[in-house]
Amino acid sequence: MIEVSEEAKNSNSQRLEAIGNMLKEMRFSEGRNQDEFVEWGASRRQIQRGEHGLNLRLTSLFNLLDCYGYSLHKFFEDLE
Repeated sequence: MIEVSEEAKNSNSQRLEAIGNMLKEMRFSEGRNQDEFVEWGASRRQIQRGEHGLNLRLTSLFNLLDCYGYSLHKFFEDLE
């Protein structure tokens, strides 16, 4: 089994935190609350997990980006 170093784990945590901050910033920039995005097809749990930098499935990230009107490319371009 491949072991992941502590440095890599910390780096992954930082990446998830950055993704969470970006998702939160996207929602805030629209001036919307979580309930409004639930109406568009995202679950409250997806929104909360994403915005808190918790590990998301890729399909959950795709769903959130669709609700926020972002392409995957644009999201990661803006993230860097």
